[in-house]
Amino acid sequence: MNTLVFHPEERERYKAAVGLSEFKDEIVVNCLVKRLEEEKSKLVQEGITSSLIRINTEIVANTCIELLRSENAHLRNTALEILQVLDSISLPATKKLLDDPDPDVRLFAVNVLGETKSREGIEALRQVVEKDNDVNIVAAAIEYIGEMGSRSEDREAVKKALQRFSEPFLEYAAEMALKKMGAN
Repeated sequence: MNTLVFHPEERERYKAAVGLSEFKDEIVVNCLVKRLEEEKSKLVQEGITSSLIRINTEIVANTCIELLRSENAHLRNTALEILQVLDSISLPATKKLLDDPDPDVRLFAVNVLGETKSREGIEALRQVVEKDNDVNIVAAAIEYIGEMGSRSEDREAVKKALQRFSEPFLEYAAEMALKKMGAN
């Protein structure tokens, strides 16, 4: 970990980051994430990202969830990428974000759940469509449901959203989703 943090040569920091993927404990994950927040080298950032993905634990998912609140767009996007790749490992932590007071964080959660393409993710997105009060978040969830939803509950949730909101872009998203699911 010292090499990752203190070595002046980019290549050595990169090798150290990749080497840490063999260790799945919280101390290593926290070190990698802290370096991801501070590291300027794109190469080393990629090595860190790769290691976090290879570590593939709930600790990584929970730590990356916190990065979604960062002001740094690159850091947020990296966290989203990691969470999406972790797939089912990240689902419990991501679903908790659906109740977050920050609409941006809820939207990030919708994007992660939608990209996991799992039944559990779709069920969580259906809850978003039925309960969230932010039209942008509901529209995003509807788009993902249109891509992957197939149950009558999915179609009914989209139809109910049309009753709750009268925004043209949501109406369009719902119309497209219903067409993709074979309903009108």
